Amino acid sequence: MDLQLRDKVVVVTGGASGIGLVTARTFAGEGARLVLGDVNAGALDAVAAELGAVGQVVDVREYAQCERLVARAVEAHGRVDVLVNSAGVGGIPRLFIESAPDDGDWDAMLDINLRGTMHCCRAVAERMIAQRSGRIVNLASEAGKGNEKRIVVYGATKGGVIALTKGLAIELGRFGITVNAVCPGVTRTPMTSYITDDMEREWARYYPLGRLGRPEDIAPMIAFLASSSASWITGQAISVNGGFGRS
Repeated sequence: MDLQLRDKVVVVTGGASGIGLVTARTFAGEGARLVLGDVNAGALDAVAAELGAVGQVVDVREYAQCERLVARAVEAHGRVDVLVNSAGVGGIPRLFIESAPDDGDWDAMLDINLRGTMHCCRAVAERMIAQRSGRIVNLASEAGKGNEKRIVVYGATKGGVIALTKGLAIELGRFGITVNAVCPGVTRTPMTSYITDDMEREWARYYPLGRLGRPEDIAPMIAFLASSSASWITGQAISVNGGFGRS
């Protein structure tokens, strides 16, 4: 299926690893012009060289850096058609009462997962409004819909991303901008490197398809939502989860 993404200018945060990396490769395969942001300069340089992309080191916790990422895209290609907010962290799975506000995990997840997504959306919104077109795809999580034990803080931040998505869709729709969220089930990425094969076999019983996710399962939905084929889809939090909870 031709998603008509050739020459579209696509900004992907967290583009040097995990879901962001596979998403970038998917867009590259569709002929998009890529601008990748990541906090890991070495990995970013390697991926940018691989894909012929523009790379910009960015820490999404800093709004000024998010503005620079968008400005770099405009400088290189004149516009931003698509923003994919894939930068995120998961923290150490543990019970809520075993965590504490000052242990670092709370701040990291709030600042990267939620505020970072807000920063990038704000940095790109006025340019998309001026164009009267654009696609924003936020990476949320199945945990943002129902939450789970041992990932309560993470789930709360992703619930915030879903709420942000729905509100922005209402505000920006009149300018021809769609805003959607993709909600993966548990997916094996560098962020979930603590998951072993034995753990996957144990957890897979909750998934009718019999396995956990891979970035290659998630990226096609992100690309679809960025395409003209999804022009009447907005404000949605779409699960890509292998049927989680229905086994």
